[in-house]
Amino acid sequence: MNSDDSRPPSDADLDRLLGSQLRRTSPEFEQRWRTLRGKLAGPRPRALTAWLRWLLWPGLPTLAAASLAVVLVLRQSPPVPAAPGPVTFEELIALDAALQPARSLLVAENRDALLHLPAQPRG
Repeated sequence: MNSDDSRPPSDADLDRLLGSQLRRTSPEFEQRWRTLRGKLAGPRPRALTAWLRWLLWPGLPTLAAASLAVVLVLRQSPPVPAAPGPVTFEELIALDAALQPARSLLVAENRDALLHLPAQPRG
């Protein structure tokens, strides 16, 4: 049990504890430990075995297949079209003239009237 003495250790006690030698085990115990440790640990795995295990890891072939698929998809994708150049004033005038017949659809009443027309003409 713990003693009820709560006084801090003196400097002499601390010096004695810090200056003391580590307790060593007996040579017989050390010999038994060395033989037992060799049996418990077993042979060290070779470095080739570690690399072989790493190469056979299931995620590695999956990663290789996915990267190959990405490379193939990127290689077969069509090239990105170049950005169109600036539109000239003449092209804007031609576009306005081409859209002129649809100008009547800008009026909201005309759009609503077209929405309520029957889909099949009466015949």
